[in-house]
Amino acid sequence: MPAAEHLPPHDAFLLRGDGFAYALAVTPGGDLRHLHWGGPIASDDLGALLADDPREFGSNTWSSPRAHTEELVAHGGRRLDESALAVEFADGVRALDLAVESSAVSDDGLTVRLADRHYPFAAELHYRVRGGALERWTTLVNDGDAPVILDRAYSASWPLPWQPRWVATWLAGAYAAETQLTRRPLGPGRLVLESRRGIPGHAAQPWLALDAGDDARPSDETGAVWSVALAWSGSWRLAAELAADGRLHVTAGVNDFDLRHPLAPGASWTTPVTVGVYAGAGHDELTDRWHAYEREHVVPRPDTVRPVLYNSWEATFFDVRPDSQLELARRAAALGAELFVVDDGWFAGRDDESAGIGDWTPDRTAFPDGLKPLADEVHALGMRFGVWVEPEAVSPDSDLFRAHPDWIHQWPTRPRTLARQTHLLALSRADVRTHVVEALDALLSSAPIDVLKWDLNRPLTEASDGWIGPVEGLYEVLDRVRALHPDVWIESCASGGGRADLGIMARTEWVWPSDNTDALERLAIQHGYAYAHSPHTMMAWVTDSPTYLTKRELPLRFRFHSAMTGLLGIGGNLAHWSPEDLAAGAEYVAQYKRIRATVQYGTMRRLSGAPDDVTAVSYRSPSGDQVAVFAFAPSVRHLRRTVLLRLRGLDPDAVYADAATGAHYSGALLRHHGLRVALTGDHASELVVLDRIRPRRHP
Repeated sequence: MPAAEHLPPHDAFLLRGDGFAYALAVTPGGDLRHLHWGGPIASDDLGALLADDPREFGSNTWSSPRAHTEELVAHGGRRLDESALAVEFADGVRALDLAVESSAVSDDGLTVRLADRHYPFAAELHYRVRGGALERWTTLVNDGDAPVILDRAYSASWPLPWQPRWVATWLAGAYAAETQLTRRPLGPGRLVLESRRGIPGHAAQPWLALDAGDDARPSDETGAVWSVALAWSGSWRLAAELAADGRLHVTAGVNDFDLRHPLAPGASWTTPVTVGVYAGAGHDELTDRWHAYEREHVVPRPDTVRPVLYNSWEATFFDVRPDSQLELARRAAALGAELFVVDDGWFAGRDDESAGIGDWTPDRTAFPDGLKPLADEVHALGMRFGVWVEPEAVSPDSDLFRAHPDWIHQWPTRPRTLARQTHLLALSRADVRTHVVEALDALLSSAPIDVLKWDLNRPLTEASDGWIGPVEGLYEVLDRVRALHPDVWIESCASGGGRADLGIMARTEWVWPSDNTDALERLAIQHGYAYAHSPHTMMAWVTDSPTYLTKRELPLRFRFHSAMTGLLGIGGNLAHWSPEDLAAGAEYVAQYKRIRATVQYGTMRRLSGAPDDVTAVSYRSPSGDQVAVFAFAPSVRHLRRTVLLRLRGLDPDAVYADAATGAHYSGALLRHHGLRVALTGDHASELVVLDRIRPRRHP
């Protein structure tokens, strides 16, 4: 069955993927009408959809046409609903009147070209089926001889079917408290999630899910869910507009805040991709579909397990010297770490955060022979070697800024804005992009560096070249660096989780979700993050107690178990760890290596049915032969010493053995009765690994 087909009798189009269908049609007047987004339907169903009259009774105060009936809501006429496209022509006209000009069906999708009925301007709507996801984006074309200003240029409108009620789920937060799961019922009006920071930011992820379930918590196993995300690493906006009669549509794209993007004569601009995912069986299925999409279509090296990492930041901060780094590397290797990353402080002038950013050469006093001797020592210990960089920023106290003060975003008549003692380089300029690529190429060629931790620690201000160019420039720089050094892996960081979107994930191997390494607070951060993103992109560290930011005391066991639910990293000062902690750490690392493929690439389930103060999650390997169950309790009360966790997704006819105790359980028992897990004391945690050993013998 083709992913997309054109049905000439109706002049309609049907797109079908894993578990979903999407349909649209051309009206006799040339408008593009939306028909369906949801569960699978057949081509024979389109006649009934076309016969269904979307015009409901209403006064002349309604938008006309209604947003839920249009494929692209473009500003103009009596369109009063949230629009996806608004332009200004050279003669001052700020209204569009688009009609279908042509269409083309491909193996995996569809392109429909809409042209203005008066002006030489077109919007090409692109659709591409990717497994259980539908990608959409728009190319805007100025075919005239006068400039056009894009005041709003979202990637797509997403009409949703009528439901009696709608509840929204999104990931809100702040610095050190990112991706907090947030859920609210929708009333008439608009829910707007956005960033105006030039980066996606910490306040919200460019991701939204909508269902008709309970207000308090999502249903994991039942109910239809629609979800929309945006692959864009700059300012963004998602708006869900619900009308009083229950009609809902979502717009997603580059934020129109201060946009006014010029489109020169003969020029075109392509919006970032927005992705829609439909799940017919609750939020478990929605999570599975997002994870599968990222693994199969987004993140580089999708089939390679991620290494156990050691990062030296919290151990040494800016005091980076070869002898202390090497001592940490020796201890990290003894724990079983496979990657050693030197964080901020290794480069010239970097005694604190006030100087040095932009000059990516090793400090001559600490590293007179460059980074190669240390990298060689780390490799000899059996680990890969990485360094921290912040290539988009520049310190005023740096050789780069002194040579090129005009390379930053700035207004000539206004003060420059510092943030973390840096400015941002204008990556919209070709000469600046070339310099950054050449500087990183020189760094990566100077020593056997395997990994870059790519950080950004400030928002974009003084956007003198606009809000789009810096992001597209960043993508070009990343793509060129990866082409020059295809074996180098990259971690995305932006003061923690300030840039963890599908756009940056397409160019990096994993993300740093938060600077907050408190293992207890990380549970909520990681819980929310994994709603939208695969665990194989989620780095988590074991750091010292008390924790650096929160000053909370936590046992080593709890810290390791929390970090083992994603990509295991270690960031404590190993020089101060006791022999007992080092030995225990080595055991935890070895245990993680036995389950990491399951954690990183398995099927994740948030386990319900536990008391409210217990967080539990399970991972089932792709083969189904291994299950890892984690449970956490900040404080066990009321004399409770165990909890029953009902495991989902197991083979009911199989037998599972506890790898530690040898106890046997049937899949049916674990599903319907539960696994009893011991949790005692404060900051209690447990890991149970179950191996499927044989089919169950029925009497």
